[in-house]
Amino acid sequence: MTGTAVISPFYILGRDAFLLLASLAGAEYEIENDAALVREKAGYYFNAFGNSILRLAYSYLHNMDDSEEVLQDTLIKYIRSAPRFSNDGHAKVWLMRVAANLSKNRIRYNSTRRADELNEELAAEASEDLSFVWEAVKRLKPKYREVIHLYYQEGYSASEIAEILGRNENSVRSDMKRGRDQLKEILKGGFDFE
Repeated sequence: MTGTAVISPFYILGRDAFLLLASLAGAEYEIENDAALVREKAGYYFNAFGNSILRLAYSYLHNMDDSEEVLQDTLIKYIRSAPRFSNDGHAKVWLMRVAANLSKNRIRYNSTRRADELNEELAAEASEDLSFVWEAVKRLKPKYREVIHLYYQEGYSASEIAEILGRNENSVRSDMKRGRDQLKEILKGGFDFE
């Protein structure tokens, strides 16, 4: 997308209200133009936030195929609902929350919760091999694992994590502390790491 972006009245008023006003004014309006804009924005969000959404889904599911489906379902949900965002940060939070919810739903319906090993490329982008730490993180309860992942891997603050997960910030901080404590015990015991 080059040049100045034009905001469609469709996004400001909503589909039904805009069509009603357009018909009262005698204007013809093509829904296809807005659908194309929504698809274009979905492509933009896929490029900008796709890796973060995929890593979040993988932190829940431990299965790349399911994680990729969650990524697809997240973008489909965006296309279907076409929410309006004030900025890219707001969009990313919305997409991450949708991905977290879809991942939780998928866990409920999957008969096997243990899948392939955590891919080192997703676990640690640094040159140092930290896969043993992410193996330990996989042993945590989901509520601790999700906050640890979002804080350390994605770089969100406790308040942003609370917004993404739809939880109280104090409970997120509490879960983060408990998760760190459990992680420390796992690393001490299972990996002989002090």
